[in-house]
Amino acid sequence: MELLIPGLILVALMVWASTRIKRNAAAAFDAETVETDEFSIVKPEGFLHVLNDDSGLAFRSYSKEFGKIGNKDVRQATIEIERHSGEKLDRLKQKIEGAAESISSVETYIHAGERAALIGSTEVVDGGEFFVQRRLVTRGSYVWECRGSVLSEHKEELSDKLEKALDSVRIK
Repeated sequence: MELLIPGLILVALMVWASTRIKRNAAAAFDAETVETDEFSIVKPEGFLHVLNDDSGLAFRSYSKEFGKIGNKDVRQATIEIERHSGEKLDRLKQKIEGAAESISSVETYIHAGERAALIGSTEVVDGGEFFVQRRLVTRGSYVWECRGSVLSEHKEELSDKLEKALDSVRIK
C-alpha cells in the first residue's frame, strides 16, 4: 500500500509528460511563419523547420512523410534558402541550368527594384528524380536562392505547398 500512491503519482506524471511531448512534436509540423533578420517565410503544414542546422543554409525544412529511392527512404520534399555571396544572378542561373536534367521554365523579372528569376527544373539526386522550383532574388551583393524540391512521384500532392512557401519568402 505504501508503494501504491507513489507509483500512481509516477504513472500520472509519465502520462502527462508523454502527452505534452506528443502535442509539442505534432505542433512542430504545423504551418508557421519563420522570421529572421534577413528573411521571412511561411513554412507549410507538414514540414519541419530544422533548428541548429550546420548545413550552411540560411533555412532548411523537410516534409514529415518519406518517399523511396530504390531501397532508401528519403524525405518527399524539402524547402531551403541559401545566400550566395559575390555571385551574379545570370551566372547562378547558368549553373543551375547546366546541372539540371531538364528545364521546364525560366522567367526573369524585376522585383522591388532588384533582379529576380524563377526556374523550374528536373534534377537527379542520388538516383532519384526531383522536381525543383527556385526563386532567385538579388539584394545588394547577394543572390538569395529559395528552392523547393519534391520527389517527382509526389509532385502533384506537394508542389502547391512548395510554390506557396516560395511565394511567401521576403528578403529584407
